[in-house]
Amino acid sequence: MSRFRSLSSRVAVAVPGIGLFAAVALIDSDPVTTVFFAVLAAVAAAEAVRLLGSGRNAAAGTMAALLTGGAAAAVALLPAELSIALIVIPGLTVSLVWVLIDGVEGSRMKTAGITGLTALSALGFGIMARLRMDFGSLWVMCIPLFICWAGDSLAYFAGSAFGRHRMAPVLSPSKSWEGFAAGIAGSVAGSLAAGSLGAGFPLLSMAVLGFIGGVAAVAGDLFESAMKRDAGVKDSGVLLPGHGGILDRFDSLLAAAPVVWIVLFLLSRWDLL
Repeated sequence: MSRFRSLSSRVAVAVPGIGLFAAVALIDSDPVTTVFFAVLAAVAAAEAVRLLGSGRNAAAGTMAALLTGGAAAAVALLPAELSIALIVIPGLTVSLVWVLIDGVEGSRMKTAGITGLTALSALGFGIMARLRMDFGSLWVMCIPLFICWAGDSLAYFAGSAFGRHRMAPVLSPSKSWEGFAAGIAGSVAGSLAAGSLGAGFPLLSMAVLGFIGGVAAVAGDLFESAMKRDAGVKDSGVLLPGHGGILDRFDSLLAAAPVVWIVLFLLSRWDLL
């Protein structure tokens, strides 16, 4: 019964969230898309500071949010070689200021954790906006979303029903190898749905993309789980009931989106799209 209530609350939040993503996609406006993902990046950055600082230092969270939101917009709008170089600036700046104000205690976790999470947030959400601009199709922006949503959903149900072999018990006790295999299959299906049926890309290329993107999504989830374990908290935030925070909900997407962009870029160069 508790599992059902948890699933119900997750669905109740997911449905309007999917509707919001659909609305942004259908508006089909570069500024709207950029602002939307920049705001998500800003909220994720504020959660990262709160996660690693045990809720202290609101000024650091605000600084991280503003800088990371700006970095995400830069990733979306500026030339790739310049924008990607900017993603480490928010974390490094906030970490340096924080260490100068609060001292060196825990400085390794502050500098490494904040730089890593803010850079991942800026890059992942910025790439989400950039995908549609670079490849000219709303369906391309949906590829990493479908990879993560289909993969997460199938992994959840298969792992709950058949999971026997723990995949990463220290980081995420609920994950199983059975769930991982089902999740990868779901990611491939999601990539085929958005990339082949939606954008018209070749089936084989999208199957390969789904597999690679699915692995990246799991890696992103485990990375954020490691950060939460290190901080001693269950969720990065409370913004999304049943899901946690923005980082909890989009950790997989933040890792998958850049990988999807890279693979699509290479496939286009090799005339495989």
